[in-house]
Amino acid sequence: MQQPGSDSESQAGTAVRIGARTWIVGAAVLATAYLVWLVLAGALTALVLLFTGILIAVALQPIIDRLKARMPFGAAVGAAFAVVVLVAAAITSIVVAPLGAEIQHLVQAVPGYVGALKEQFAAIQRFVKNDEFSRQVAGTLANSAGGTFSTLGAHILGGSALVASLIGNAVIVLLLAVGWALSSEQIETFVLSLFPSASRRDWKRAIDEIGARLAAYVQGVVINGAVVGIAMGGSLASLGVPYALLLGFIVALLQAIPMVGAVISGPIVLLVVLATSGWIKMLIALAIFVVVQVLDQNVLSPIIFGQRVRLSFLLIIFSTVVGGTLLGIPGAFLAVPAAAALQVIVTQIVAPAIRRANGIEPEGAQARK
Repeated sequence: MQQPGSDSESQAGTAVRIGARTWIVGAAVLATAYLVWLVLAGALTALVLLFTGILIAVALQPIIDRLKARMPFGAAVGAAFAVVVLVAAAITSIVVAPLGAEIQHLVQAVPGYVGALKEQFAAIQRFVKNDEFSRQVAGTLANSAGGTFSTLGAHILGGSALVASLIGNAVIVLLLAVGWALSSEQIETFVLSLFPSASRRDWKRAIDEIGARLAAYVQGVVINGAVVGIAMGGSLASLGVPYALLLGFIVALLQAIPMVGAVISGPIVLLVVLATSGWIKMLIALAIFVVVQVLDQNVLSPIIFGQRVRLSFLLIIFSTVVGGTLLGIPGAFLAVPAAAALQVIVTQIVAPAIRRANGIEPEGAQARK
């Protein structure tokens, strides 16, 4: 006669056996996931170039729309991009020569500037010679600043390979932008055909909103970066700081990363000014940098961007961190427009669908009742 509870005891004592087939299937799944990750990681650069081209095409779309009312669509696209290329070539011809000379001179002078930085911090060590903790802090800052300046010089040096890579990527981005501008309407029609007719209008509205926001963002970034870069570079030049053009260019470029760009460009500017011009001009440059950034965040950016790009501070910071972690500096540049597009999809497509599924009426409908 079987004792009560014997079944449960025998089941508890039975070991769970995993067959060889299960192990093989699990290993195959992990290997496949790893291969997929390798493929995606290798394709990330291409995706970054594609998204950059899309941003340029979207930014030029308002101009193309105006031109195609007076000429064929293909000619309008060609004219818009021809103007962009001519403007870029004109700016390049004016800026590249002096900018290249400053970069070359800075790279050659890096060893001397590293020594100058260490001397500046050594002076602090002598000034606070009675405070052991302050001396240690000053010594640590001296070594860190010298290493950072050397690293900056090595990255700037890049060489002909870096220049060739940048030119090649610029050509690829331009071709992708032209291709997107020529085929975006067909792509949009195809994408909309994949959705049910009931939701097609919502997706059309969302796609139009994404295009408007991305265009406003790119146009705002270009104007904002140019104004801030010229203001900072001009101020440094008026102080007699060497490499003012290069520093203004760095500030303008990193200004494309909202909130975070200033945190990156600020220390670069201050280190170069300290190494080349001493503490007094560095403190003046710090004051100018703070004033420019405060005016930009509170006056210039609201005027340029207005209400067309509506992103919260938290979303900007989070998207920038995620993009920078995954793709480095290019990811940080592209994270905010990607977050803007995702926000439109969530607020205009996903959230209304969830409310309908749960029987929740939109706020506007409740207010009308």
